[in-house]
Amino acid sequence: MIMTKKLTHKYAFALLKMKNAEGRNEYMDLAKEANLLWHQIVCQKSKNIPRINCRA
Repeated sequence: MIMTKKLTHKYAFALLKMKNAEGRNEYMDLAKEANLLWHQIVCQKSKNIPRINCRA
C-alpha cells in the first residue's frame, strides 16, 4: 500500500514535469518515466488482488 502511494506520487510528479517540458527529447524522456511508473503501479495493484481458486 505504501509503495503504491509513493509510486502514484512519483507518477503524478512526472506528469506535471511533462506539462512544463521544453523540447521533444525532455518530453519523451518524461513520458517513458511516467509509463514505467504506471506499469509498476499496475503490477503492485495486481499483487494485492485476491485470487479466486477455481479448482473443483
